[in-house]
Amino acid sequence: MAEELLRYVKLLYRRGHLTLLSGNVSVREGEFILVTPTRRPKPFLTVDDLVWIDLEGRVTRGSLKPTSEWRMHLEIYKRRRDVNAVVHTHDVLPTVLAGRIDLSALSEAEAYLGGGIGVVPYLKPGSVELAKATASVMESRDVVILERHGVVAVGGDLAEAVNRVEVVLDLAKATLYREVINKVFPDVRELSRP
Repeated sequence: MAEELLRYVKLLYRRGHLTLLSGNVSVREGEFILVTPTRRPKPFLTVDDLVWIDLEGRVTRGSLKPTSEWRMHLEIYKRRRDVNAVVHTHDVLPTVLAGRIDLSALSEAEAYLGGGIGVVPYLKPGSVELAKATASVMESRDVVILERHGVVAVGGDLAEAVNRVEVVLDLAKATLYREVINKVFPDVRELSRP
């Protein structure tokens, strides 16, 4: 499990979803959560750097501190028994567009984001308030955008959660491109609409 988590963390970094020190990923195994550590360069993480915590947030294995967003991960797992992976990125475009992302822009969005995209108003990163607000919205959504902060996606496994992050970024791009096309080339408006 730890090696799989690292593969996905490094993939997310290479694809630009995580920065060197920001963003975090976790997976659930029974009553324990394996999570990325805080303030460690993502591409250089090793299995020994990862941190195991219980559902109360106590470190059970590992010598580093867990991500500062560990509360958010735990709150989501507590409310969603179907979720076994949580990915939190700092993707810029979805964050900037937040509630303006057009879910109809790409047909694949419905298949992967059936419940739509939730939006959580800005709350202090790492706070209990952010954790509870995010988990509350995620009771009915698989993806949430945190205003001025980033994207949170969940899944039954890491592949599903990571794919949802990528679909949200594609939707944000499609939304932006459509707006630009409609403003710059108003005569081709019909071509940019479904």
